[in-house]
Amino acid sequence: MSHAVIPAPARFDAGDGPGFAFRPGAVVAYADTPIAPLVGRFCAQVARRTGLRLAPIQGNRAPDEPSVTIELAAPDEPGGLPAPAGLSPDGGDPAAERYSLLIEAGRIVVRATEPVGVARGLTTLLQLTASAGQAGTGQAGTGQASAGEIRVPAARILDAPRYAWRGLSLDVARTFFTVEEIRRVIDLLELYKLNVLHLHLTDDQAWPLALVRPAAGPEPGAPFYRDEDLRDLAAYAADRFVTIVPEIDTPGHTSELLRLRPDLRSGRNEVEYEFLPGHRRRAVWLDPELPATFELMEQVLTGLAGIFPGPYLHIGADEPRGMPDEVYASYVRRLRRLVRTLGKGPLGWQESARAGLGPDDVIQLWLTGIDLPASASPQVRAQVEAEVALARRDAETVAAASVPVIVSPLAHCYLDVPYAEPPADTVLANTGQAERHARLGLRVYAPKTVADSFGWEPADTLGPGRAAQVAGVEAAIWAETISGFDDLTFLLLPRLAGVAHRAWSLPEASGWAGHRDRLARHGRLWAQDGLTYFRASTVDWT
Repeated sequence: MSHAVIPAPARFDAGDGPGFAFRPGAVVAYADTPIAPLVGRFCAQVARRTGLRLAPIQGNRAPDEPSVTIELAAPDEPGGLPAPAGLSPDGGDPAAERYSLLIEAGRIVVRATEPVGVARGLTTLLQLTASAGQAGTGQAGTGQASAGEIRVPAARILDAPRYAWRGLSLDVARTFFTVEEIRRVIDLLELYKLNVLHLHLTDDQAWPLALVRPAAGPEPGAPFYRDEDLRDLAAYAADRFVTIVPEIDTPGHTSELLRLRPDLRSGRNEVEYEFLPGHRRRAVWLDPELPATFELMEQVLTGLAGIFPGPYLHIGADEPRGMPDEVYASYVRRLRRLVRTLGKGPLGWQESARAGLGPDDVIQLWLTGIDLPASASPQVRAQVEAEVALARRDAETVAAASVPVIVSPLAHCYLDVPYAEPPADTVLANTGQAERHARLGLRVYAPKTVADSFGWEPADTLGPGRAAQVAGVEAAIWAETISGFDDLTFLLLPRLAGVAHRAWSLPEASGWAGHRDRLARHGRLWAQDGLTYFRASTVDWT
C-alpha cells in the first residue's frame, strides 16, 4: 500500500485492520514536559488543516479510549537503523532525530529518545492525517471513514535521517523577503524534516543588514534586517529544530558593500575582466591588504556570531572573478582564522579550496557541470566550459583532502533551474501558472523536469569511493528572476520535497514513481498553507 509521507521513511510496514480514526476530541497524551510545545503545535496544525480539534493531555496514565500517546524512550531506542552520516548543523547528536510510529485501530504511539525525534514523528503523523482528508467533506480519504473523522492507515514506521545536514540556501540579497515570509519558509523546512536554513545574506545587489552601515543608516525605503529581526528568526527556527547558517559572501560579490563603504576601495579591487571574447565585465573584491577590510569583517562576523548560536558561519568565497589567485588565497585563509577565533567553524563554497584545506574545513560543492540550453552561443559554451574545468579541479582538490562536503549539485539542487514540463492543462487559465513558468528560472540553464531534478544519488556526487565525505545535502534558490514570495514558492515546490527525500531517505526507499504519487497528495498541504506551487503536468494532482 502506498503512503503519503515525504521524505519516505526508512521502514514503512503496512499493518492489518482499518487503521486509526481521528475523531473530534481525540486525546493526545504525553508525560514529558519538554514535548508539551510540540504536542500543542501538532494539535493546532491538525485543527488548521482538517478542522478536527484534538485534546492534548499531560500525564502518565494511558487513556482508555482510542488515543495518541507520545513517549520519550531509552537512549538506544528505537534501534535497527544506522546512525546518520555527516555533520550535525547544531553540533548535537544526529541520532536523536530517529523515531518510531505505531498506528493501530485503537492507538497511535510515537516514540523517540529526544524531543527532536518526537517532532519528526509528529510531522510524519501530520502528513498522513492532513493528506488523508476528512469523511463527509468531499475530500479524498483513506479507508472506510465515518462522517466527521479522519482515518490513517495501520502501519509500523521506523525512521531516521540518512544525512545529519539537510538544508536550503535562500538568497535574500537579490530579492528581499520579510521576516514573516522567511518564517513561512522555515515552516516548510519543518514539514519536510529539513534542519538547515542557509541564509545568503549579502551579494552584489544588496547588503540588507544593519551591521556596518554608515551612521546615517539605509536609504529611505531600502529594506534591511535589524539585529533583532535576525535573532527572532534564529529563535523561531530553533523552536522547529532548524539551524540558521548565515552567509556573508566575500571577497567577491561585494559591489553594494563598496558602494556603502567607500573606505574599502584600495585602488586595485575594482577591475574589468573579459567574461567572453570582446565582452568585458566589472568585478569588485575585498582587498586583504587594506586595513579597513578586516576591521569591517571582524565587526560583521562578530555581530553574526552573537546573533546565530549555531556552530558554523558561511564565508561564501565563490566566483572570485578578477582577483589575483594569491590575493584570494590570502583573504580566505585570514577569514577562516577570524571565524575560528569567534568560536565558529568556517564553511565555504568549493572555490575556497584554492586557499588550501585543513581537516576541520567544510566545503559546499555546487558546480561540476552545467547543462546549457540549445540556444547558447558558441562563445557562451566556451566560457562555461572553462569555468566548469576550473570547478572540477576544485572538486578534485576537495576530494583529495578528504574534508566534509555539503553537496548542492547545480543540476539537482539549484531550484532556479527552469521547469521543462508544462503546467497541468486544467490550471492554465487565470492562475498565473503559464506566466510564471515562462518567466521564472535562469535561462542560462537548460530546463529540467521535476523527475530529472529528483533523479540523483548524493553519495555519487564526489565520485567513486568518496561517499563517506558527503556530510549533508542542501538545495539552493537564487533570486535573480524572483519578484516576490509567490515566485519563490513556485520555484521551491514541488522540487524542494525531492531534495528533502534525497537528504533523509535511503536510496532504496523510493523511486520517482512512488515519489510522484506522494507529491500528488502534497499539493493539498501547500494549498492549505496558501503556497503557490508549480502544478507540473507530469504529476496527477489530487
